[in-house]
Amino acid sequence: MDTQALMVSLLTMVGVRLPVLIALCVGLVWVLGAPRDPARTGALTGLLLLLASSLGSLLANLVPMWMVSNGDFGAISQLSTVLGVVHFGLAMLDAVGTVLLVWALVRLLRLRAATP
Repeated sequence: MDTQALMVSLLTMVGVRLPVLIALCVGLVWVLGAPRDPARTGALTGLLLLLASSLGSLLANLVPMWMVSNGDFGAISQLSTVLGVVHFGLAMLDAVGTVLLVWALVRLLRLRAATP
């Protein structure tokens, strides 16, 4: 795999994730414009975790392709376990980010229902 093929693969992976990255950035802009309170902090933290997880997953998927382009085939089999752990950690970031977003939404909906 040459450098051009690696760049095409990278651009393809970014293109596939682009709608999610755009949605997370729009969400960050909206949340940053909200008044400061615990729900805003939770939503902001959740969005940042989801963004970090998405970018981390992109990088984690790029490492094996980069190693193949360098001809380091032996290290790929050893890297399999490490990448499995990395993907598990990224899935945990996704889960915590989603929980924080839902918590912020529920908190604001309950406050809205409580005020007459």
